Amino acid sequence: MPVRRRPVHSFWRRHGIEVAILIFCCCLWIMYICVHEPQLKTSVMNSLGWTPTELRSSVPPISHYARYDINGYIKAKFDNSCYVPNTDDLSQRVLVDKKTLKTRGCSQQLPQAILTGVRKCGLGRILQFLRFHPNVEMRSELVPLELFSGSYDKGLELYRKQMPYTTEKQLTIERTPEYFVIPHDVPKRIHDEISPRIKIIAVICDPVKRAISEYVQAKARGGESDQQSKVGKTFEETVIEQERQGNVNHLNTIIDSSLYFKHFLRWLQYFPQEQFHLIDSRELIDRPASALQKLEDFLGLPRYFASEHFGDANEKKTGQQCLVFPENICVKPKKNKKRRKRPEVDEDTKQKLYQFFAPYDRSLSDMFKKPFSWSENYGENQGLMKEAPAK
Repeated sequence: MPVRRRPVHSFWRRHGIEVAILIFCCCLWIMYICVHEPQLKTSVMNSLGWTPTELRSSVPPISHYARYDINGYIKAKFDNSCYVPNTDDLSQRVLVDKKTLKTRGCSQQLPQAILTGVRKCGLGRILQFLRFHPNVEMRSELVPLELFSGSYDKGLELYRKQMPYTTEKQLTIERTPEYFVIPHDVPKRIHDEISPRIKIIAVICDPVKRAISEYVQAKARGGESDQQSKVGKTFEETVIEQERQGNVNHLNTIIDSSLYFKHFLRWLQYFPQEQFHLIDSRELIDRPASALQKLEDFLGLPRYFASEHFGDANEKKTGQQCLVFPENICVKPKKNKKRRKRPEVDEDTKQKLYQFFAPYDRSLSDMFKKPFSWSENYGENQGLMKEAPAK
């Protein structure tokens, strides 16, 4: 017996109203998610292989006047921002009213980029400068490391609510230097719970000088009780094992934190190399405009920073390049923080440490095809990549 097939128009005549209602309800649900549940929207996009950056509206170039005229800058930064500026101090701002938040599409998004490590390498300088980019909002004072430790059981909602409000044409960037080293499950959690395509920025510096700076800080705090963080009476006692023929104590956290290549390998298990951007802290001090322009390109931001924005604004003329537009900003120690005296470290200890760090830094330099400013400390035979002469 032949099977009778109902024509398509018969189905639509019978069920067209139900299908239309279903489509309408789905559209309302999607609109609600986009407006009221940004964290769920982000999770859905991540599961589909999309990233917030890919879905953002195309960002037009920044006006020429925004680079040199303070009124032009305020217009570029705040006309479509979620904040109202304090014209006397542009680093201070207040959130716009709820109606304007909704009109401008402001929401607290999970970060599209993370400034992670390395401690004592001048990460605060990036924070001070990058927050003035018209298309960037940053948050640095976050809940401590429990956010990504194994004991954290509150999900990402608390984390997301600490992020600044941003529009679709702005990037949310978070800064927590401890993530680079600890906790050990941070890379996996960021990959699985935030985004597998997040961009990761790391500021690195001379590993020996960094170790000395961390020793000074640990000494001021009284040191730690556990064996791996133990601080001796002197820097040499802390980093050199006297009982093992004077070998470098690689288990001490002060030394371990300077093993950049080792920790990058942990991150590279979850993220491809093209999602990382290394900044040599010396370039950030000597040539901040160049360092920030490279960072803008990496983040996909329109170019804003120029060499004219920086100068020696310090009265003592130390050579430290400070931001002079749109505001005079020099990275200074906190007012309640006393200047700590650095220990006199003998040259034999320094040379032993440089020899210890050399293979790690050479591997990192080769991996990222990037020369490091401290390469001369390794000698001719063990030096890192030499930077090409400026044309």
